[in-house]
Amino acid sequence: MWKLSGLTRAQWIILGVAWLGWVFDIMDSALFAFAKGPMLIEMLGGKEAYKLNGPRIEGQIQALFLVGWAIGGLVFGIVADRWGRTRTLVLTVLLYSLLTGLTALCRTPEQVALVRFLSALGIGGEWAAGAALVAESLPDSARAAAAGFIQSAAAFGPWFAALANLAIPPGAWRPLFLVGILPALICVVIRLRIQEPERQKARPGSWLEPLKELFGEKRWRRNAIVAIVLGIVGITGAGIVPFWLPNLVREAGGGAGELAVRNFTSLNTFTLHIGTLAGVLVFPMLAERFGRKPAFAAFFILAPITAFLALYGGASLPRLLVLLPVSAFFSIGLSAGFVLYFPELFPARFRATGAGLAYNVGRIAAAPMPAVIGIVIGSMQGSVAAGVLVASMIYVVGLLALPWAPETKGLPLPDQEPALSASP
Repeated sequence: MWKLSGLTRAQWIILGVAWLGWVFDIMDSALFAFAKGPMLIEMLGGKEAYKLNGPRIEGQIQALFLVGWAIGGLVFGIVADRWGRTRTLVLTVLLYSLLTGLTALCRTPEQVALVRFLSALGIGGEWAAGAALVAESLPDSARAAAAGFIQSAAAFGPWFAALANLAIPPGAWRPLFLVGILPALICVVIRLRIQEPERQKARPGSWLEPLKELFGEKRWRRNAIVAIVLGIVGITGAGIVPFWLPNLVREAGGGAGELAVRNFTSLNTFTLHIGTLAGVLVFPMLAERFGRKPAFAAFFILAPITAFLALYGGASLPRLLVLLPVSAFFSIGLSAGFVLYFPELFPARFRATGAGLAYNVGRIAAAPMPAVIGIVIGSMQGSVAAGVLVASMIYVVGLLALPWAPETKGLPLPDQEPALSASP
């Protein structure tokens, strides 16, 4: 399955810099998860004020971030289809890297929310353009292997953020956001060397044409709707545990001090994303062997079951360390399927628009989830574990949507207009 050995030097460059882009934007999200506790303790005026309002404000900021991610995915997906993949990548990486650094200058939660929203525009756009670029630049036989390799960034991004978190004094949250600047700028320089795929140069015509084509024909409209639902489920589920992990550690640790919480959160981040790395590498292999739909179905079933095993009865430090990686294997591992599957659903003329829509506009529906979980936590006497378990039921929706999903195993990209097999 791992047919990457025959790639040309140019294809390896595309794969490598796309991986770097994903690493840095996922690292951006992880940096906020580490910083949000100390940041809001400082901004709200102490630990007691944070205990009363911190989780609610964290959820609101994250909800706005997800909305920005969704808008960026749609807008820059269209830009990538009309203006070209590589130029759009440069623009989006530059946008989120500079705004990540700007977060260090924020003084109020409102300022943080605004800057996080703007940085999310670039993160969402980077995924849409990058997924289309990789799918179009590599041979069909390498797409599944490339999906696993690319999505391994879901593990390396948080690992790099955890290293940064360990390198600074406890509570010093501002330097964390400065870490996000230079690597992404280096990535921009490298991307300037990438040539636009021949099948997708900048296209003339209306900027809304990709959207009109996407929803103008029943086949593509159906693919888009199914993919959006799958994106909502997968993206919501993948973000639950990493976002609330520092809170789970605080809950499990009782009255542990900030140094202990910081160290164990970083340690648990490393172990958690060992499961992520294994999951994103295994999912494409299963999808190639058994089909896209069976692989998604298995992970949708096992993700909530493993979360239940890890958190039922409340959070404890040993179970967080041992069982959360198993949960991440399924909940985050299935995200590799989006890199593989979504570009397979749409032709080149609106592939970035369709993939960006599916992966990112679903975040608009997912955006209220952090705030909702914060409310659930408050209604359950502050039990973060209970709130996370309630949110894990989202995977049932994914199972209900799968019968309408096309099976693309063994088929080329739709540019040659093959007839996709689909269940009614």
